[in-house]
Amino acid sequence: MTTGEVSDPGQMSLSAREMEIIELVANGLTNQEIAEKLTISKRTVDNHVSNMFTKTGSKNRVALLNWAMDHGKICRDGFNCCSLQDEPSSDS
Repeated sequence: MTTGEVSDPGQMSLSAREMEIIELVANGLTNQEIAEKLTISKRTVDNHVSNMFTKTGSKNRVALLNWAMDHGKICRDGFNCCSLQDEPSSDS
């Protein structure tokens, strides 16, 4: 394996800031809008997004969000939110 190559993107952990940014990406914000909301530079957001692409093996924002949903990092409209654990079982 070469340096910087991800062995298993599913095992990669994202930083707290990256998780904050991925939530905002999932809400449809642009990098500029994210920068304004977090009071950081757009270039910093660009770097975080680029790092997330590398960590997850994603090539674009759609792939990044798919990765995040597949790995339980985000949920959208009740999908993939582990709500089944809270529902009463049919055995009761």
